[in-house]
Amino acid sequence: MMSALDKLKLSEKTRRAVAATPEGRLRHKLVEAINQQIAAAEAMQKGEGFEIRRKRWTKDGEGNKTLQDRLVKFRPWYWQEANGAFMLEVRYGNKIVEIKPKKTAIEIGDVAELVPTLTLVRDAVVAGELDKQLAAMKGRFGKKLA
Repeated sequence: MMSALDKLKLSEKTRRAVAATPEGRLRHKLVEAINQQIAAAEAMQKGEGFEIRRKRWTKDGEGNKTLQDRLVKFRPWYWQEANGAFMLEVRYGNKIVEIKPKKTAIEIGDVAELVPTLTLVRDAVVAGELDKQLAAMKGRFGKKLA
């Protein structure tokens, strides 16, 4: 007689943290930031507002703690030049990532290319193409970036 457990496909694998290595943690944090930038760019193209909210504990006058939804300041990595072309800087925290030596900005051109460019940068981060730059930044700024 076959038991119910025999019908399952079992494995020896265990759950691992998304970012088990230092490089993985750096990548994960940068990918999350890029996803926010993509969401903001999509909202901008649709003419909608974009805001980020976080839960924060606050104390009232009597010392009671309450969990409140707070608005967090959002800073886009992209901007529009005087000629109408869009530019993009990749940031880790508040530090600019040098994509190539002495090259920090990406010329995008039309606003329609903003989301595909951010997606391309995200794919490069996931593939580990910016690991050297992120490791150099971490070495230069210490624990602040981890």
